[in-house]
Amino acid sequence: MLKKRIVILFILSILFQFRVIAVEGMWLPSLIHKNIEEMQQMGLQLTAEDLYSEDLASLKDAIVRFGRGCTGAFISGEGLLLTNHHCGYGVIQSHSTVENDYLTQGFWAAARDEELPNPGLTITLLVRMENVTARVLEALDPGMSESQRNRVVRNISREIADEATEDGRYEAMVNPFYFGNEYFLFVYNVYRDLRLVGAPPSSVGKFGGDVDNWMWPRHSGDFALFRVYADGDNNPADFHEENVPYRPAHYFPVSNRGLQEHDFTMVYGYPGRTNRYLTSDAVRFIMENENPMGIEVRTRILDIYERHMSESDAVRIKYSSKHARVSNAWKRWKGENRGLESLDAVNVKIQQETEFEQWVASEPLLAASYEGLIDAFRDTYSNYHPYRFAFRLYMETIRSIEVTRLAEQFSRLVAFSKEEQPDMETIQEEIERLKSYSEGFFRDYHPEIDREILAEMLRKYIHYSDEMMPDAILELQNRHRNDMNNFAERVFRRTMFVSREQVMELLDDYRPRHYRRIERDPAFQFINNVNTFVMNELQIPQQRLESTLDSLYRLYTAGLRAMKPDYNFFPDANGTLRITYGRVEGSFPRDAVQFLPFSTAEGILEKAAQREIEDYRISDRLDNLLSNRSYGDFNNNDELVVNFIASNHTTGGNSGSPVIDGQGNLIGLNFDRSWESTMSDIMFDPDQCRNISVNSQYILWVIAKYAEMDYLIEEMDVVGSE
Repeated sequence: MLKKRIVILFILSILFQFRVIAVEGMWLPSLIHKNIEEMQQMGLQLTAEDLYSEDLASLKDAIVRFGRGCTGAFISGEGLLLTNHHCGYGVIQSHSTVENDYLTQGFWAAARDEELPNPGLTITLLVRMENVTARVLEALDPGMSESQRNRVVRNISREIADEATEDGRYEAMVNPFYFGNEYFLFVYNVYRDLRLVGAPPSSVGKFGGDVDNWMWPRHSGDFALFRVYADGDNNPADFHEENVPYRPAHYFPVSNRGLQEHDFTMVYGYPGRTNRYLTSDAVRFIMENENPMGIEVRTRILDIYERHMSESDAVRIKYSSKHARVSNAWKRWKGENRGLESLDAVNVKIQQETEFEQWVASEPLLAASYEGLIDAFRDTYSNYHPYRFAFRLYMETIRSIEVTRLAEQFSRLVAFSKEEQPDMETIQEEIERLKSYSEGFFRDYHPEIDREILAEMLRKYIHYSDEMMPDAILELQNRHRNDMNNFAERVFRRTMFVSREQVMELLDDYRPRHYRRIERDPAFQFINNVNTFVMNELQIPQQRLESTLDSLYRLYTAGLRAMKPDYNFFPDANGTLRITYGRVEGSFPRDAVQFLPFSTAEGILEKAAQREIEDYRISDRLDNLLSNRSYGDFNNNDELVVNFIASNHTTGGNSGSPVIDGQGNLIGLNFDRSWESTMSDIMFDPDQCRNISVNSQYILWVIAKYAEMDYLIEEMDVVGSE
């Protein structure tokens, strides 16, 4: 008990004394001057303007949002882009067949005319960001309701963004920070011609797979190479053979210097979302309700996937990306709960709220603004959580059924067709969209898996539901006497949405009167009924309560900042560009366990010796190169360092973010956090939270020695080579 009290007191001293912790925080690049002195003391040799500038080339010009949820970095003046293998996994999968299995064998373009185009894939490059708080807030009236406030904020934000697009040259949006206490404008260039240049085989890029996911030590070469193309003026353009490689204003030199423990590290990227300001009620709900349900549901999905994937290579290829997506959150939630429990997170939050209430009570003027705020949180959450749980249950179960997701895509076609005078041009555009969507759907679809998923997800939905249940599920309970296998068999016998031929036949010869066939389809009927229930009975009240919570958090974060005016609070991640910094360092995650900061090629061979574990199997070529210690010029004290951990505060979206040294060189590529770090979206522990990165030397080694793509090495600026 004494040890536990000491740990709690230590945590409280960190969280409630608001001592500046060098490794905690996700900072806006335009405000990085507030942190630059500390960063320089830790080893940064650059200025704030080197990191972010609107007038001169800076590091920000080498950072992109890759696709919809990752980061990437330019590593040559000819548009060569580095990101994670798992970020490009879906793209690699889309080019793979049983005959040309790029997931298993890897892909390397020997010349630029062999690079593979990827329709629909984009990168987003920040042009500038601007604090527009004053303009937004001056449009607000203190007497507005929350819904009125939201409407005005949306309108003024749209107006500001539209002005910044310069007649369509850029994309722009205004993002709120600190729950609407501040607002920033972000202006972007979006490039649409990306081509796959190189990807190691999964035995390198996904080495360790689900076994090692979120774990340390790791030994993954989690990287892939793309090239961004532009028109002759370096502007965004759709794919065209005459496009030329994009010329970035800045790109990263790639380091071949050996890393040392305690070296300065900086991660520059697009973190997705954190929830650092949650109250104790919200944290308790996540730990006791939301995460356990999600873990159990996804366990069953993974069991079904894995059984079918083990029986067929074709199914394995189709479902490998889906399996990875399901598994990722499943394992993270387990680690998050463990971490929050070890930090006694609920009680830590309660202590923070108690301190806040004591501060409010200390001054009558404060009471006028903040009195009763914590009680208001508690009351609102007691009403909100039943809706939140029911909606999350729907997302985890019903939304995991593929056939109904395809069926609901036809809702707009039905609506257009039922209009009094259907617009045939609009209908034809929708038909073309559905054809494209359906082709992609059936390319990676296995009906036998989905039939099992349908039955199992309905069982889980019924198990966890209370009175919040749609009529469609209540009816099938009665009609099928809770025999979900019977219902699933009936749906799959009668629906057209499990057959590519039937769907394409409908679309090829579609007339507005054919909407009746869609409406009679059992998969469409089921999902339409469930979605109507979710919208009217769950989402509308949930959104109303979320609006109330937003207003409470806006007041709460303003109060916290007023309570500690000297503390440099960082805003929660929200998908915008951020900088985080720390050092290369290990940790002590459990009693008598130490994590060293580096993993080496020796660890790959040690794991590969466990031949019964599929995720540890490697090619003969990789085995021979590593066994013979053929490290070439990429060794560090006669070792090939594969991965390293550091104390940078990262989250989802930071995948593919460059890890940068004090001189601005790329020393690695962020791809994960340790399992002990997964609670950092809610509560950060500087002693435990570690991000995991691929060492730049291993990336160079794979390209040069394993793939023998020397022309790519020659294209880069490699620094530190002897």
